[in-house]
Amino acid sequence: MELGTHWGESYFTFCQAVEEAGLSCLCYAVDHWLGDDHAGHYGEEVFDEVSEYNNRYYRQFSYLLRRSFDEALAQFADDSIDLLHIDGLHTYEAVSHDFRAWLPKVRSGGIILLHDICAKHEDFGVWRLWSEIKAEFSDTFEFHHSWGLGVVGKEHVPRRTPLIESLFGGSPAVQEAVRRHYVTYASHLENVLGRFPLAYGRPAPAPVLPEVRVQVFPFGERGYSEEVCQIRKMAACSWTTLTFDLREPISLAPLRVDPGGEPGFIEIDDVVLYSFPSGDLLWSYQPASGARAMSVAGSAEMPLDDDGSFIVSTGDDPQILLAVPPELKAPVQLALSLRITPAAKQAIELFKNTASRLRSSMTGLEQQVHRLQLERDSLASQLTTAAAEAHAMAARSEETQRALAETQHALAETQHALAETQHALRETQHALAETQHELAENRGALKAAEDTVYRMHHSLSWKVTEPVRRVMAFLRSGSRASGQ
Repeated sequence: MELGTHWGESYFTFCQAVEEAGLSCLCYAVDHWLGDDHAGHYGEEVFDEVSEYNNRYYRQFSYLLRRSFDEALAQFADDSIDLLHIDGLHTYEAVSHDFRAWLPKVRSGGIILLHDICAKHEDFGVWRLWSEIKAEFSDTFEFHHSWGLGVVGKEHVPRRTPLIESLFGGSPAVQEAVRRHYVTYASHLENVLGRFPLAYGRPAPAPVLPEVRVQVFPFGERGYSEEVCQIRKMAACSWTTLTFDLREPISLAPLRVDPGGEPGFIEIDDVVLYSFPSGDLLWSYQPASGARAMSVAGSAEMPLDDDGSFIVSTGDDPQILLAVPPELKAPVQLALSLRITPAAKQAIELFKNTASRLRSSMTGLEQQVHRLQLERDSLASQLTTAAAEAHAMAARSEETQRALAETQHALAETQHALAETQHALRETQHALAETQHELAENRGALKAAEDTVYRMHHSLSWKVTEPVRRVMAFLRSGSRASGQ
């Protein structure tokens, strides 16, 4: 769905993409085709040409709705539009109204494009709406070149393609690379194809692609001489296979190829040498094979890698040197498959800068990978050491467990002996207590006897009977003496 079509410059691009991709969808363009204050006012001739072009190429799936944006709203159900391009009147009030009115018609996960988000002249106000959208929606992306284009996803857009992932989920470096990609190709197309000859996007006839010249110089007695070079012409921007008959009896190594005489991009696919006239294959080279049989000189550079499959010419003298085996001799036939795309110097510089950043990023990534590999190897070594230590610890643990079991057994026996000793001690303490009790009783009886004797010795009767005791003691002693 496009709101604001005018000559159909962007709308027919969408239609052509649908046609080429074989998509089963319908396309709608809404415009009253009367013009406005920004696009200018015009007559019926614009709609007539757009309608005729639409009927000729896209009538099977494309419909032009000649009415205002608000009048067309009722014809579409909510959540029915996959892609909405808003390019009507560019005042803040108008574009805000269009965005809010048509937003419900876009399905969840659909995409909305807003043109002219960078234009701030006169009363253009899309940039103000875009600032609000960026604060409101999580999935947004902006192209800054030309008048600017805003891309916003309604709710969360599924990351089903690399482009969508790059737009809404890529790092700042990836998103900037996407922007530069479109800037580069826009500049390239303007340089190669030129602008459409009719203003305001009016359908134009297909442009005629320019021709480029390719020269082949065998290395002879006079070096790379114009006298023995061969020249072929080819259409730019398309793959072409050129053949050169090299019949002079001179060495073919090294073989020089000058692809064009202006800045541009040069792609090489196959280089083949056949014997002449038998046509037997003598030698072939494919840059993508990984072999190294090609180098560059003059204004040619290899900004991405050194296999020769993609070459950039920054000037008017690109040279490719083929390391043909020196034993091969003429006459031979050279078949060369290549594509030469002229480009503006600005696009070349932009590409080289991007390639340089990519190489720097790749170098950084390679260093990081190398560092991670070293860390991985170190961790693997540490893991091996840890496993060995764990094995040794396990062995020591078994010995420790056996010693612990023996110690526990000895402790159990000691505890049993201690229990028996404690039992015997308690019995001894009990017997000691009984003995101490008996001793106390005996001491009491002895004390009582001593008291009795003491009282008896100090009694009056003891004193009175003392003479009698003496006589009796004398008598006893006398009886013992006469018995002897």
